[in-house]
Amino acid sequence: MKEKRMIISIGRECGSGGHEIGEKLARHYGINFYDKNLINELAERKNMDPEKLSALEEKVSGYILPVHKGGFEDKSLMDKMTESDKLFLMEKALIKELAEKESFVIVGRAANAILENDENTLHLYVYAPESFKIPRVKEFYHLDTDREARKKMLKVDKGRSQYFNFYTNRQWGSPDDHDFMINSAVFGIDGTVRLIIDLADGKFNSQKVS
Repeated sequence: MKEKRMIISIGRECGSGGHEIGEKLARHYGINFYDKNLINELAERKNMDPEKLSALEEKVSGYILPVHKGGFEDKSLMDKMTESDKLFLMEKALIKELAEKESFVIVGRAANAILENDENTLHLYVYAPESFKIPRVKEFYHLDTDREARKKMLKVDKGRSQYFNFYTNRQWGSPDDHDFMINSAVFGIDGTVRLIIDLADGKFNSQKVS
């Protein structure tokens, strides 16, 4: 029997634990994990500066070419592409390429929209109330007050929302684009991981993945 690919795409709110959850899922299944390290993979392939690419990731630098309206297909506008536009297209191509040949867990990067028609992908969104997220954000970003943490969360999630909405013409965090919406505060990080394992095993029938 042909080995079946397993891809778990995780959208997340800042502070909800999406990165940590993704890492633990990848470790459980023994498959690759992609988050910010996707930039390193892309930079190596394109012989580009990873720091420069990282500064552009999940950001919109302009509104010249709305991809969802076919802007990138208009060759007369190609020279007007922003650096963010180019990065999105490169990441999109890389994610699709990886999805054709391996199993992995990926966090963010508009992967749920990019892989919307891939039957081997489980689309998840992790969220949590502020009471759960604020202590995590304060620790991660070395912030002193709840106010600072709240401001940071709003800034990060606003950037993610603008990026996702612009490049996909969808609404970031919408239940319509995910198979499951999970409140990580209810189950805790490890409990959320166990829940997703149950969901993934159910979807993929516990078949061996490549």
